[in-house]
Amino acid sequence: MELELRAATGPRYGRIWNVDVVRALEDRFGDGVTGDFRVPGEFGRELSQVTTANTTLFAGDRDMFVFLADEKNRIELPNRRDGKTGELARGFFVTNSETGAGALKVKTFLFDYVCANRIVWGAHELEEISIRHTASAPDRFIEEAAPALLEYSRASASNVSNILRTAQASKLEKVDAFLASRFGPRVADRIKTVHMAEEGRPIETAWDAVTGATAYARSIPWTAERVEFESTAGAILEDIAA
Repeated sequence: MELELRAATGPRYGRIWNVDVVRALEDRFGDGVTGDFRVPGEFGRELSQVTTANTTLFAGDRDMFVFLADEKNRIELPNRRDGKTGELARGFFVTNSETGAGALKVKTFLFDYVCANRIVWGAHELEEISIRHTASAPDRFIEEAAPALLEYSRASASNVSNILRTAQASKLEKVDAFLASRFGPRVADRIKTVHMAEEGRPIETAWDAVTGATAYARSIPWTAERVEFESTAGAILEDIAA
């Protein structure tokens, strides 16, 4: 039998096993289908079963990602498309590395039911939580992250709604330059193309830029790279909130 060294760590290293993270999430938030936070539904419809096609749960030999959204306390966004009101859900993702490649992190995002886009955005109610792999790490995850997420889900949606509406009203004078400065000229062109295809009109506002960027992110096959890109898109909203 061949043995494989996955990580070399010191005596003060406190490994957080992926299975322990998943169990803690199940204990506090449910099974991903029936709990307070769930695998986001498809185009506004709640999921009855999680499959490989609709899942937001990923695990590899090094990292794991869990994306869950609050399906009940939705945020209404007037004039989402064609003058109709849309809905977004507050959610969170948890990422962990058993091999010590990164800390256990918890960060928030918004899920857009219209197009299934994720906007990774550090809302004011919950700043990013990062827990290093030390001896006390497993206990800290339970004590700090879980209560913070519950508070985040129950917080007022008014602040988020105001920022989204401000983004809708924020006209961009130079769309090409705005996108290129954040994503590069080549990707900026792709963002404009996917926005036109899905929304039926060109990018005009900061909200359009976020929508186009997160729509483009769905084509990124690797979860870690997609999250990084979605975070860059979400930073547009952070700039507006500042």
